[in-house]
Amino acid sequence: MIFSLYIINKAGGLVYQKDFTNNLEKLSSNEYLVLAGTFHGVHAITSKISPVHNSSGIEVLEADNFKLYCFQTLTGK
Repeated sequence: MIFSLYIINKAGGLVYQKDFTNNLEKLSSNEYLVLAGTFHGVHAITSKISPVHNSSGIEVLEADNFKLYCFQTLTGK
């Protein structure tokens, strides 16, 4: 089940956000921006420190209550 969708641009700005369930705590606009920017930063860092040559960075973050997937466009834009 998908709970939320976030679309982040190449610079780390939040372009689009949608919640698909009412079970989630609603965040403020600023909290959504912070969440998007933080994930973008983690993704950028992991792509640089990965031992795999030309790594795209983090692909999935798994926790007890959720999985956070990162999908990129083929052009990287």
